[in-house]
Amino acid sequence: MNKTLAAMEAAATATMSTTPEGIQKELWEISQIPKLDAAERHRKFCAAVVNWLHGRGAFYHLKDSPDFEGALFFDRARKLLLRIRADSFVAWLADALAMNKAERVFLLIQSAVETESLTERATAIEPATYWASRPGAVYLSNGPGRIARMTADGVALVDNGTDGILFPAEAVLPSWELTAPANPFERCGLFRDMSAAATHGKMLFTLWAVSLPTNPRCKPPLVTAGPVGSGKTRVATGVFELYGLLPRVAAITKTGEKDFWVAVNAGGMACFDNADTRIDWLPDALAAASTGGCIEQRKLYSDAERAVLWARSWVAVTSANPSFAADAGLSDRLLVVRLSRREGGTAEAALAAEIAVARNSGLSWICQTIHKALADAEAVPEGLNQRHPDFAAFAVRLGRAMGREAEAVAAMKAAEADKSLFNLENDSVSAALLDFMRGGEVFAGTSAELLEKMKAADPSLDSHLSAKRLSKRMQKLWPHLAAVLNARQEVGHGGALHYTLHPPGPSEVPATAEDDEDAGGLFG
Repeated sequence: MNKTLAAMEAAATATMSTTPEGIQKELWEISQIPKLDAAERHRKFCAAVVNWLHGRGAFYHLKDSPDFEGALFFDRARKLLLRIRADSFVAWLADALAMNKAERVFLLIQSAVETESLTERATAIEPATYWASRPGAVYLSNGPGRIARMTADGVALVDNGTDGILFPAEAVLPSWELTAPANPFERCGLFRDMSAAATHGKMLFTLWAVSLPTNPRCKPPLVTAGPVGSGKTRVATGVFELYGLLPRVAAITKTGEKDFWVAVNAGGMACFDNADTRIDWLPDALAAASTGGCIEQRKLYSDAERAVLWARSWVAVTSANPSFAADAGLSDRLLVVRLSRREGGTAEAALAAEIAVARNSGLSWICQTIHKALADAEAVPEGLNQRHPDFAAFAVRLGRAMGREAEAVAAMKAAEADKSLFNLENDSVSAALLDFMRGGEVFAGTSAELLEKMKAADPSLDSHLSAKRLSKRMQKLWPHLAAVLNARQEVGHGGALHYTLHPPGPSEVPATAEDDEDAGGLFG
C-alpha cells in the first residue's frame, strides 16, 4: 500500500513539474534564496525555465535555416510545434511563467530559450506542411495537434509528433472529422460538372487532387487550360476549399520569379492564374519545381548570407493561352486538363458551401482511398509517365482503390500522349506546321520544301518564317514531332536534312465529351 501511495505521489510530482504551476513554484523558490544578487538570480531563472521546457517538450531548429528565426519548440502537452519567436509562443510562455513579456527577467528568459534551440541539445528538422509521407505511410494534418495517418492497415487519428512527423501550428489544415467517406468529386457539383474537353480529363484531375497528401519529391504541375468561362481557376480553387487550405492564387508577372519560389517553398498547393503572356522565367521555374528543385538567393541585399527556397508545393497553372508550353522541356513535365466553356451557372457561394458541407466526408474518402492504395502490392503498367513514374504508379493504385483502374490507366496514357500535342499547339511555328499536316497528306522533303507548302496553305507565314528558322525549331521540338507526327529525319545529298512527317492520328487529337458515346467519362 505504501509503495502504491509513493508511486502515485511520484507521478503527481512528475506531472506537476511540467505544468505552469510547477515552474511558477520553482521560480518563487529561487526568488527566496537569501543573499542572491540579481544577475545570479536571473541566470537561475533562465536555467530553470529551459530545464522545465525540456521536461515538457523538445527544442528544434530548421535544418535549412539554423538561426533564431527558425528556432522551434514542440509542446508535448498540447501537441503543438511553435516558432519560439511567434507571438503565440511568447504569449503562452509569459502566461505560463506568470510574467509580463516586457519585464527584463522575461526578456532574459526568452533569449536563453532561443539560444537553447541552436545548441547540440536541440534537433535539426524539416517540419511537415499540411501533409507528409514516409515509406508505407501518408499523413494528413487535422488541426494544430492531430494527424490522420494512412497505412496499409487502415486510417487512424494520432497525435502531432507521431512517427516523428511534426506539423507547425501555422502549417496545418483546419480541423476536420474522420467520418463516413463520400467521393467529393462525385458529390460536389464544381467537380462533378467540370467541363473537361477530353474524356480522360476528369479522372486525371481527380487523381492529381487525391495525390496531394502523398507528397512525392517530384510533383507534376497541373495545367487547366480553356477559354474564358471554362472554370479553370474555379476548379483549382475548389481543391483549396476541399482540403481547407487558404487559396493561394497569384498572378504571373515579368518580375515575379522570386514571388513564385516563395509560394512553392511554403508547401501545400500554389496556383498561378492566367499565365497567358510569354514570361521568360516561367518555363524554367516550372520545370525545376516539378522535379523538386530550388533557387538560392541572398537573404538581404546588404550582406552575402544565402537562403535556399525549395519546391515543396504542388503547383497548378491556369491559362487560356498557355504560351509557356512552347518550351519543349517543360511540356514534358505537365499534366494538362483541357476545359471547354462551362454550360449553365451556379453561384460561387453555393459551390463553396457545397464543398464545405462535403469536406469531412470528402477528406475521409481521400484517406480511405490512399489507405487502400498503400495496401495494394499488385504490379502496375510501366511507362505511364516518363518524367514522374512514381506519381503515375501510385495514381493507378488510387484508381484501383476507387474501383476504376482501367479509367486511371487510360487517363495516364492519354495525358502522356497529350503532352507532345500540347507543346506543338502552343508554339507558333509548330502550330502552323501542325495545321498544315492536318490536311491529311504525308510530307517528305527538306525544310525549304516544307516551308513552301506551308506558305501555300497559309500565306501569312511568308513574312516571318524562313527555312532555317523552321529547321532549327523542328530540331528543338523533335521528340514531340516524332510523337505526334511520327516524324523521321535523315541526311540527304549535300548534308541537307530530309524529313518525313505523317498527319496526326485520331489518338493524338483529344476527343471531346460531345464526340464520345461515353460522354459522362469518369462520372457518367
